[in-house]
Parts: sequence; structure tokens; C-alpha cells
Amino acid sequence: MSAKNRGAKTKPFDFYPTPIDVVDKLLIKHKIQDGTILEPCAGNGVIIKSLRNYGYTNKIIANEIRKEEESNLIHSGADEITYDDFLLKYEVDKSVKTVITNPPFTYAKEFLEQCFKLYPNAEIIMLLRLAFLESKKRYEFWQQHPVSKLYVLSERPSFTGEGTDATAYAWFVWNEDYSMIEVV
Repeated sequence: MSAKNRGAKTKPFDFYPTPIDVVDKLLIKHKIQDGTILEPCAGNGVIIKSLRNYGYTNKIIANEIRKEEESNLIHSGADEITYDDFLLKYEVDKSVKTVITNPPFTYAKEFLEQCFKLYPNAEIIMLLRLAFLESKKRYEFWQQHPVSKLYVLSERPSFTGEGTDATAYAWFVWNEDYSMIEVV
């Protein structure tokens, strides 16, 4: 996801790789639950690599709509790889306890709704624009699904490799036992 060039065309599938330091900032502060982890928009596998670098031995399922990422995902540390459209067709794995992803921003709300539909009791963690908190369109969503934790990134990341974006980002966490907002 990127907000650097407002007039620029978005990349196919809205694919903007997650910088590994952005994942590291989350994992320094947040402990992932035991149990299976699902990355429904696995991209090039950076989130999975970071989880493995931090010593997580959980089973990790990587799902990616773009088959050209196969080599990256094979080397990411994923235990299982699927190539489905998460929004249209996805086989539920009842062992999933955590869903973590950087979804295509254009479809972020749809990805969240699908996560809540398929995994209503799982911890859901998403990297989103901080402005995702705003919008009349998402008002009802926020009433039904208040965020549990919010890790606001103190530095704006670069998703394009061409300098930082012009917007703020945060890791949003749902289905935790308590609420918290922190700048990281």
C-alpha cells in the first residue's frame, strides 16, 4: 500500500511490499499468540520472514493471489502456501489463531470483513493507513469491530523504495482482551 503519488497508477493487485523494519516494529512490541498464523496477502513473504526471524515456530499459512511470488514464499518460512483470492474463495483452516497482513488498501475493509467472517475469534492484525480510522463509510464497521490495539508508526515507511510515503500508518489489532494505543 502506498500514498506517495496521488495521481500515479496503482500497481497490479495494489501490491506494495511491506518493509521488514515496519514488521519488526510491531514484533518488538506485540507477542503473537500460539497457534496457526495466516497471512492472507502474503506478497513476497516479508511478514513471514520477520516472524521466523523473531523466533516464532507457529505453523504459518501463506496465501497470495499472485503466483509469481512462489519462489519468495517458498523461501519465506511458510509451512503451507495457497494461491486463492481471499475475498472470493478461501478454505477455512479452523486452527488459525492469528491473521496478520498488509492488505491492498483499496480493499482493506473487505479484507477485514472477510477475516471477521472466516475467523471471528482470531487475533486480526493489519497494517493500514492511520486514516483508516476516519470515514463515514466505515462508521458502522467501527461500531461493530472496535480496534483493541493500535501501534502507530512514528516514521512514515516507504513502500516503493522512492522515499517515505506522504501518510501515516499503524498496525491495527482486533480481538485482544484489552485496548491500547502506542506510538512505535
